[in-house]
Amino acid sequence: MWTWLILAGILLAVEMTTGTLALLFAGAGALAAAFLAYVAPDSLSMQILVFALATAAGGIIAWRRFRDPRPAAADVAGTEVGQTVEVAVLPDELGRLRVRYRGAEWPARLADKTLTVEMGKSLAVLAQEGSLLVVGLMENKE
Repeated sequence: MWTWLILAGILLAVEMTTGTLALLFAGAGALAAAFLAYVAPDSLSMQILVFALATAAGGIIAWRRFRDPRPAAADVAGTEVGQTVEVAVLPDELGRLRVRYRGAEWPARLADKTLTVEMGKSLAVLAQEGSLLVVGLMENKE
């Protein structure tokens, strides 16, 4: 039983540093095997089977997660490029300002610090750096 508990502790500690999910299931399998060892100490083959099944299930779940990931927040956030925003707070000397977009104020910076803007002026989102929008005039490519 103690062997399974020590193994579970090691696996769960490593899982906390990696975040892969596979080791989480292996650690849970080791805990289940430890419980089984406590309840039925003579069932080593059953303990190994429980551990193996939990580890395999974790491997499959982790493989599916990393094989076909859903869009991460950073990927979705890049969809702001090309959208129109409205100046809410005039820029400071570094070109930082606040803009209205989707009913909220967002931090932004001017792509061109020499650009003159007025309150309520419409600008385009040219890029995004985390939650900071890089704004300026949209150039026509016609």
